Amino acid sequence: MRRVLHVAVCMVVAIAGFAVTSDAPAQTRGVGLLRRPVEFMVTHSTEGGATRRIVGYRYDTFCVSSTAVLLMHGLSYTKEAWDFPGYSVAQKLAEAGYAVFAIDRLGYGESKLENGHQVTHEAMAGMADQIVKQLRGQGFQHVVLGGHSAGAGATELAAGAFGGVDAIMTLGWHHRPSDQIVTDFFTGDMPRALQEDYEYFLGTPEHRAEMFFTEHADPAVVAADAEAAVLTPSGEILSIGPQPSRYVHFLTPVPVFLQMASHDRLFPLDYPVDEALPDVTIDLRPVLPSTFVGAESVTLDEVPDAGHTFMLHPTGPAAAERMIAWLQDVAGVAPCDVSAAGGGDVLPQADEGDDGNELPASGGGLAVAALMVLGVVAGARRR
Repeated sequence: MRRVLHVAVCMVVAIAGFAVTSDAPAQTRGVGLLRRPVEFMVTHSTEGGATRRIVGYRYDTFCVSSTAVLLMHGLSYTKEAWDFPGYSVAQKLAEAGYAVFAIDRLGYGESKLENGHQVTHEAMAGMADQIVKQLRGQGFQHVVLGGHSAGAGATELAAGAFGGVDAIMTLGWHHRPSDQIVTDFFTGDMPRALQEDYEYFLGTPEHRAEMFFTEHADPAVVAADAEAAVLTPSGEILSIGPQPSRYVHFLTPVPVFLQMASHDRLFPLDYPVDEALPDVTIDLRPVLPSTFVGAESVTLDEVPDAGHTFMLHPTGPAAAERMIAWLQDVAGVAPCDVSAAGGGDVLPQADEGDDGNELPASGGGLAVAALMVLGVVAGARRR
């Protein structure tokens, strides 16, 4: 009987290990992390209340988190931007004990939209609010909303207009964009958006890389980022220009984390007064936090030696660590206790109800293993 139990335990370990590794999105995924597909059904205001499917990934470690972190990408990106091999923000947050949801905003990646003109930046914020409510319905006590670039604009707009979040993280976004991006946007992106329902943000891969990266970035990473770029829905291009979040972001009452790159060519911290005098700049560092007049607290974190897509620069992983420290120490949204999980004794919580519309998790291998063990033991007892 003891030998049978030994075999059964080995079967559980083998099958459980297979279930975990089959969820790995990259070779760099550590043992004890799960990535599962999720989807949320939302009402799309721009289409007269039509129902649309928002697709994403959920990242967990082996403990039950009461805090969900919802991440939204910027123009030309998808949910994969948060899980780039070697630079994964989603994995770091999950390893710290948070339940992480990285979504494809409508019209990007797997969140399909047939006509890219039929979405607006304001609608993106409304859909984010619906997903926040669905996460609450799944039982999360705390929900943090975060985004990069245009995703940060939607984050501020959702938090200011609808509330309902415990903290927000605004990455690579403020309300004084550079003259360069303003010129590119209004002379290039907007005309293209008027002609086609999807357009290539910033015109060419070469100019996009020039605007997003610095010389400190790994050329292989820059090339991979360009390869992964997707077309941007023209409806968002045509509605994001006025930066709607500027009209409500100051109403945000919760802790705010602003993370900006030192050499961001879209949203610089040192704003040139005149193109003819590049060395004469206005320092926006003391200004940006003061615009969130209603916030409980505002933290500005500067990422050194990095451009707009700072997550994919060598200093990006350290920036993610500071984000986690802020979540724990300032925002006060506690993760689950990874160490108490015993390296895999506690599985991520199962979602209940239909609010989240989560796809089946592949962790079912554990249940199969348990049934196999019961069968083996029962058979041994009969013999």
